[in-house]
Amino acid sequence: VTGTWMGSITIPCTYVPSEGFTQETLSWSVERDSSISTIIRRDDSGDHILLSKFRGRVSIPKQSPGNASLLIENLEMPDSAHYTCQVIWRSTDNSLITREVTTTVKVREVNPPSSSWELPSSLHHP
Repeated sequence: VTGTWMGSITIPCTYVPSEGFTQETLSWSVERDSSISTIIRRDDSGDHILLSKFRGRVSIPKQSPGNASLLIENLEMPDSAHYTCQVIWRSTDNSLITREVTTTVKVREVNPPSSSWELPSSLHHP
């Protein structure tokens, strides 16, 4: 997924809710320079943002079963990284099921300098 510096981006993570399975926890982690940190975790007590540099910039849809996508606003260049969505469900027999998906995010600068913005010489005034 590619985003633009200072813009916003949604990293998709969706599933089809099925009967007999309750979402226990949902977490998003970020891997950059071979270290992994949890950004946000949702459990029974609400949403917990664990990485201060994402505070006020990330959210997960509420009242939207099956949609665990992560919205990041005010993108910064260091947000380019691998993001993993992990969902844990509890089944009726109390066993836990875990699924995760990883997405690579690239943040690019707005309008990288390009020579194509130059006017053709024929349009220049004498």
